[in-house]
Amino acid sequence: MSAVLTGDGTRATARVDELGSGRRIAFATDDLPVLPKKDFYELWFVGPGDRPGAPNRISAGTFHPDPEGRSRVIFHAAVNPRNYPGLAVTREPGDGDPAPTGEDIMRGGGQG
Repeated sequence: MSAVLTGDGTRATARVDELGSGRRIAFATDDLPVLPKKDFYELWFVGPGDRPGAPNRISAGTFHPDPEGRSRVIFHAAVNPRNYPGLAVTREPGDGDPAPTGEDIMRGGGQG
């Protein structure tokens, strides 16, 4: 599965490949704002009915862009993308809460 994620002035690509019982996600973007060191971006697999207050998503992992706003990240996850066909990126505070607390800044793939 390949997807383009877009948001307000941002764009990313993600390729999800099946590897045995897991998945490899190659994520790339060139234009995310650099965050304070305590904050991070998180890539999510998004399922049907996902919405604020009632999330249906599984984290693929977290990342920071380089000083120019570029990210080239490889994630590994066990999620089945047929059950979670969408992808989203959120900006998250470094508060230790594993739930999605930030709004989607990018979304793409099959929409949940």
